[in-house]
Amino acid sequence: MNETIHTDSATAAASPNGDNRVRVSDASMLPGGEKTAPAAIGLLKNAVQGAHNTIDRFADSATPAVRQLGESVAAAGETLHAKTDQLRVTRDEWVEGARSTVRTNPLASVAAAFALGALIARLIRIAR
Repeated sequence: MNETIHTDSATAAASPNGDNRVRVSDASMLPGGEKTAPAAIGLLKNAVQGAHNTIDRFADSATPAVRQLGESVAAAGETLHAKTDQLRVTRDEWVEGARSTVRTNPLASVAAAFALGALIARLIRIAR
């Protein structure tokens, strides 16, 4: 297996294309080459295991917070639905009260609607 190693221009002759590389048939022929590969692999395995352990600890510590957040969101959703239902009931009561008032006093309701319409028209004219 051929490997390419970059060197300084002082230690290798430049090729015609300006490439300063020395061809080495095997990395084990380099000083410490046989020891370097297993040591690098061991170091890499230790780094990967450390990262894995760190991620596991982070996930374990985040799980309760995520669970609590989910419960809080669920409780907020239930509260929102209850408030929405309460507002619908209140709206229906107001609409029914307005209908009852209009049925009981139709002329006063028409006069009030006319007066409100005139007031809104006047405010619009003033705003222009």
